[in-house]
Amino acid sequence: MVAPVFSVTLYMQKSNLRQNSFLLLLVVFGLYIASELSGFLSGFLGALTLYFFLTKPKTYLEKRYKWGKRKATILLLFASFFLIVVPSGLIVGEVTARLTDVASHSQEVLQSINVFIAEQEQRFGFEILTPDTLKQATVFFTNAATSMVGVIANSLATVAVMYFVLYFMLLNQRELEAWFYTYLPLKDNHIGLIGKELHSLVVSNAAGIPASAVVQGILALVCYAILGIDHLLFWFCATAIASIIPFVGAAISYVPLALMQYAAGQESQAWVVLIFGIAVLGTVDNLVRLYIQNKWGDAHPLITIFGVIIGVNIFGFIGLVFGPILISLFILLIKIYMREFHVGEISLPGDTVKKSTV
Repeated sequence: MVAPVFSVTLYMQKSNLRQNSFLLLLVVFGLYIASELSGFLSGFLGALTLYFFLTKPKTYLEKRYKWGKRKATILLLFASFFLIVVPSGLIVGEVTARLTDVASHSQEVLQSINVFIAEQEQRFGFEILTPDTLKQATVFFTNAATSMVGVIANSLATVAVMYFVLYFMLLNQRELEAWFYTYLPLKDNHIGLIGKELHSLVVSNAAGIPASAVVQGILALVCYAILGIDHLLFWFCATAIASIIPFVGAAISYVPLALMQYAAGQESQAWVVLIFGIAVLGTVDNLVRLYIQNKWGDAHPLITIFGVIIGVNIFGFIGLVFGPILISLFILLIKIYMREFHVGEISLPGDTVKKSTV
């Protein structure tokens, strides 16, 4: 009886070795493909973001108006393009055109700044700008103008990839969701929980960021119009874009504007812009963004902060949305692992608390 048992054990060892070797081959092959497609990562993540926004409208069109899935998909792609991409492109284009014009006349701009700083140096009695600093500023403006062109070209490629991927995701929505239920090594209820949490996190982050940007842009527009500041459209766009940038936010737009007003002799307007930016725009940013994120995503502020830091380093601009999602999903997967393999008692989102009947 020893020989058959030994042969069975040897067969199982060989089978495990073959399985692990094949799994290793799949992992290496998958990582290689992922590395080659890493340049399209922003497009894939953008498609995933719009996918969560458009699945319900697509289902509604199919059930309410009996539309085919291809017709509903194409309509939603065009609608999202004209409602989201086109306005975003116009805002970015306005700011880019103005900054490019400033960069093309960088010498004149820097000379004006140099004159202003020299006046302040005489006024306060200490040196603010050195020749080396002025030279570095010139290089910075030149590089900024060059990078703007690259950013626009990259954005166009990202949008093209995003809609190409999004078309097939929406067209094969049911097959895609069925694939996850079939191949993910989790229970169906946990897969559904991951999908629900991912949906709420994407919606809260993707809606909270632009909503806060638009509100801050409109408030800034009203304030600047009352003060009689020129180029209102540019400052609206600049404030909206700057508010998206983490930590510093709209200060990137209203601080330079306040300095420009101060340099032009409008000291009272400069102080109004600065105080308005700190007191109003900063408060609105926190209130609007946190309200939307707590309403749909219920993410802890620390997750949002550290998620943005990690996400921007990994994903670039789209990391503002997916950075916090990455950390939140990691925490959720830890909880699911503990529940799946009975590591410990852990509560998951959606668990109901049983009330005592005593």
